[in-house]
Amino acid sequence: MKKLSLLLFLSVFAFCSCSDDDDVKNEVVISFENLLTEKNSQFITDGTPNNLAFQKVEFNDTQNLIAFDHYYADWGYGGGYSFAGFTYMNITDNQTANSPAPISGKGKIGNVYLAVDSSDGTYGTPAIFTIKENKYRIKGTWITNSTYAYNGMVKGDQMASVFKSGDWYKVIATGYDETGNEIGKAEILLADYKTDNDKPVKDWIWFDLAALQNAVKIKFIPDSSDKTGEYINTAAYFCLDGITLIEK
Repeated sequence: MKKLSLLLFLSVFAFCSCSDDDDVKNEVVISFENLLTEKNSQFITDGTPNNLAFQKVEFNDTQNLIAFDHYYADWGYGGGYSFAGFTYMNITDNQTANSPAPISGKGKIGNVYLAVDSSDGTYGTPAIFTIKENKYRIKGTWITNSTYAYNGMVKGDQMASVFKSGDWYKVIATGYDETGNEIGKAEILLADYKTDNDKPVKDWIWFDLAALQNAVKIKFIPDSSDKTGEYINTAAYFCLDGITLIEK
């Protein structure tokens, strides 16, 4: 009788184990490695930059799973090429005050990461990406402060004020379905000053986007307690790496 009970227990255990394995979903981590041939460089579109306004194009990851909005211009006066929305780069400069590179000086997973400059409104350049393969949904991404935003919060600059107790800086991700209807939001704090001596996030942290799992398009917009009217004074730059998709 005991032998029979043991066999039944083992049979049920084996069945449950197999069922759990069948439920495992494959994940894909978005990458831009090997797309830049030079160190301390960034994606630059083949188009001719306008010196009056941003132009918009898209670029894809190495597996062609996500399309990213990229705005570009050349404002002249020695300003050179300028981006907004998303771009990918391997720049490690975390010393120059207005550098778009991570304050940590490196990507989370590899050498190449996404730099983001995003704004909303009538003349905004929102950072929006579109999941092209409908068998995948968003899981999350690694995120950190840019050197530009970090320095503005810690030292101040021509626009930004030094943070003190009560100040904050965050990134809001909004998901949209195929018809453009909003389906949800997720947000994460990159600075949360409980005292005057606190500091912004300096390492890569995980941004859980499971609340947007049914989204086809996802928009990332930063917000700050340091504002003039509706516009933030803290630099609207941050960095993403290892965007992760999971099978539906």
